[in-house]
Amino acid sequence: DAPSSVPSMVKTEVPSIAVTPAPTPAPVPPAPPGAHDDPHFYTWQGALYDYHGVCDMIYTTCPNYDQGKGFHMHLRTEFVEPTKWSTISSLAVKIGDDVFEAQNNGMYYVNHEANVDLSEGVDFAGHKLRSATRFDQGRLRLLYEIELEDDSLLEVLVKSPKNDGSRGDRSSLSFQIKGAHEHRNNGGNAFSDCVGLSNTWEEPEEGKYLVGRSGELYEFDRAHEFAPEWQVDQDKNDPMLFAKDVGLQLPQQECIKSPILVADHRHLNHLKQADGGALGRQAEEACSHLSGGALYDACVFDVLITGDTSFAEEPWYQK
Repeated sequence: DAPSSVPSMVKTEVPSIAVTPAPTPAPVPPAPPGAHDDPHFYTWQGALYDYHGVCDMIYTTCPNYDQGKGFHMHLRTEFVEPTKWSTISSLAVKIGDDVFEAQNNGMYYVNHEANVDLSEGVDFAGHKLRSATRFDQGRLRLLYEIELEDDSLLEVLVKSPKNDGSRGDRSSLSFQIKGAHEHRNNGGNAFSDCVGLSNTWEEPEEGKYLVGRSGELYEFDRAHEFAPEWQVDQDKNDPMLFAKDVGLQLPQQECIKSPILVADHRHLNHLKQADGGALGRQAEEACSHLSGGALYDACVFDVLITGDTSFAEEPWYQK
């Protein structure tokens, strides 16, 4: 027979190539409890929500803290005209019999005494209170720290305006309770009885709800209903922590509502579409360094509401 013109099939071994799996990205740690600017609040678990309105409110109250001394933190908000977005104007903290208040104009008080020298630190109900400065966003900020339990730390940052018309020249007050998550992970319970705008230490259904003073559970898109439940109320024996009473507590005055509601998406969509969508594109570009999620949404919201892209450069948006 004639030889076949079809070559014989020879089976060859293909060497296997080891595939190295892509490394699993490290989980992003939750934000510390606290609040900043317009204001955005973080719960004890690090969940983020917003509230616009003017009144004195309880960020957190922990009656059993430090063997019954108690840890109480109140916030005072004010409107920024003409848009009437609200911002934190003052923060007051009480541990035992000592009270510290910081204002966004640069004033501060220790037990109602103005501008006590804190550079070397002072005793604050058995904890250390000190002051320093920090340079952020091209501005010198006042820094106040109160040492808490298990290496946790209350940090308050204040930026006062220069009134020179420069970009980002506005007052700002923010705070964080640093080390709170580490304290929890280490089995700590110093804040276990805390309640307020901070939510409860152990949040219902893995952080699905905010717990009102009445015990009612609010989903996060109802934060504008939840926050007024934590207005300071003298009829409920809430202490006056601020050096000056400006009538923003119950029963004298309910929280003054802002025309801005974060839950009102129609308002945000209107702003995004203004000037042919230019404002929306400006906000998205300013916040583009954030990879989506709640922090990106908060950044876009700030720029949309204020029209000021320098908000995107604030320290809490540099993640």
